[in-house]
Amino acid sequence: MRGRAPPVMDVFRYGYEVCDAFLSDIETRAFLRSGRTFDLLILDGTYPECALGIVYKLKVPFMYINTVGFYAMPLSNSGSPSPYSVIPFFGRGYTDNMGLADRAMNAAWHVGINGMHSVMTIFLQRVLRRHFGSQIPHVYDMAKNVSFILQNGHYSVSYPRPYLPNVAEVACIHCKEAKRLNPELEEWISGAGEAGFVYISMGSSVRTSKMPLSVHKLIVNALGRLPQRVLWKQDAEQNMTDIPANVRLYKWLPQQDLLGHPKIKAFVTHGGLLSMFETVYHGVPIVTIPVFCDHDANALKAEVDGYAKKLELRHITSEKLYDAIKEVINEPKYKVEVMKRQMLLRDQKETPLERAVYWTEYVIRHKGAYHLQSPAKDLNFIQYYLLDVAAIALIVVFTVITLVSYAIRIGFKRLVGYVQNRRMNQLLYKSNDLLKRSKKLIDHSSTISKKHL
Repeated sequence: MRGRAPPVMDVFRYGYEVCDAFLSDIETRAFLRSGRTFDLLILDGTYPECALGIVYKLKVPFMYINTVGFYAMPLSNSGSPSPYSVIPFFGRGYTDNMGLADRAMNAAWHVGINGMHSVMTIFLQRVLRRHFGSQIPHVYDMAKNVSFILQNGHYSVSYPRPYLPNVAEVACIHCKEAKRLNPELEEWISGAGEAGFVYISMGSSVRTSKMPLSVHKLIVNALGRLPQRVLWKQDAEQNMTDIPANVRLYKWLPQQDLLGHPKIKAFVTHGGLLSMFETVYHGVPIVTIPVFCDHDANALKAEVDGYAKKLELRHITSEKLYDAIKEVINEPKYKVEVMKRQMLLRDQKETPLERAVYWTEYVIRHKGAYHLQSPAKDLNFIQYYLLDVAAIALIVVFTVITLVSYAIRIGFKRLVGYVQNRRMNQLLYKSNDLLKRSKKLIDHSSTISKKHL
């Protein structure tokens, strides 16, 4: 009996099995045979390989919306610089300020994931050939022809990064001013008085229905001790009867309307990037409980920036959660730092939506934006990083020369010191011998003088 495949194999299978299911679907096949024409295709840059087959079939320009802002592959494939020394791997808790050991591990994660992705595309390529013919180019070659990338990033929340002209940051494209809540929610929040309320949501990607009941009880125990009222978004009703009076559970809540409410004190989140931009846009300090994917990287960046308290899911306790929520509410520094970030995020010459619309229409007007592409996209890994390799080699050579020179200098000093000490010892020995002979001569002269007397 076969056991369950390890998670790594699940990652491999996901890419090509889902692609095969999608392209084999009756509606997808009908769409591809319909003969409809389009001016532009917009794909998710995080996992676009399967959809590139549709780009090949329709023969039209395409763009990416890179939703996972820390994911570097769409950018590096299109030619934008992605040095591992300052570009943290999206799936780990690194920042752009790393020591030597962290930079080495960061590079190892980048190279390792790229290698796994390369292996996965071997199987995915077979799927594409089966559906679109053997002449279809390799997915990496097709990916290099992306006309433009709408990047879900902004230096106020993510990182300042080097982009080519075919990349525009449109983070917070979905952000909007808060609207008035429905009377029921507004009345309940108002009943909290000056204490205000705390909002909890683990996003759409983390299913609270999959959480063990013990974890729910742990969280509820922490929330029930707060003086604030609590709104907790859940995706399903839980079999819990001991919900504290200050806590209410809802299957859906208007997140941005709550984040923009004047009585909100803190936001407890999984650390999804959209939620991170929303909390900065509305100026709310947060407690993060990362779960998977880019959550760790997002949460650590927010903690480094000073407006978040990060908790480890595997080590979380009721006491730690309670203390973290109290800290971000009662310590003014968290609110101060998030307001600084809010000012940076909102200070833009146009809205992210206006920017996205402009570049989308730009690509359509020019039937692609190939003139914005860099020849760097056509380089292989070794060629792309040749300058880095050469620089490293020069640094190594320079270091070796420096160390050898230092060793020679130290050795020469020691040799000179040894020779000088030896000569000094010889002089001292001769001087001592001369002194002894002089003393003997003086003693002998004294003896002769005494005899005469």
